[in-house]
Amino acid sequence: MGRIEILTGVERRRVWTDEDKLRILEEVETSGFGVAEIARRHDILPQQIYTWRKKLGRDIRSPVGSGVTLLPVALIGADAESEPDRAAAAERVAAKRPAKPSRIEIGCKGGRVLKIDASIAPETLKALIRSVEEA
Repeated sequence: MGRIEILTGVERRRVWTDEDKLRILEEVETSGFGVAEIARRHDILPQQIYTWRKKLGRDIRSPVGSGVTLLPVALIGADAESEPDRAAAAERVAAKRPAKPSRIEIGCKGGRVLKIDASIAPETLKALIRSVEEA
């Protein structure tokens, strides 16, 4: 027969003060350890830390980078430069990052789908749609 252990006594339910909660949240933010590690140190569940964070309006950031990337921005004002200068600046910005070609999908009669480049001329698009729907 297996061993059975019966626990008697008062349920272990601790009461944490706001100062204790803030101290633990601060430890998560500054220690460089994860939430699970800090929770183990204080003998609580990691979910308890997340609940406190939500309740107290705190933000736990990852110690290894936040994933935020800053990009350079060039402001082109209408009164600051002439029209050719603005066009040249816009071309320089566009040349740095190649534009992804836009595609359009059009559902035609009979369940056919027409996939085309977004820069197609309207007259050509009309002719294509008519030919697909007539086929």
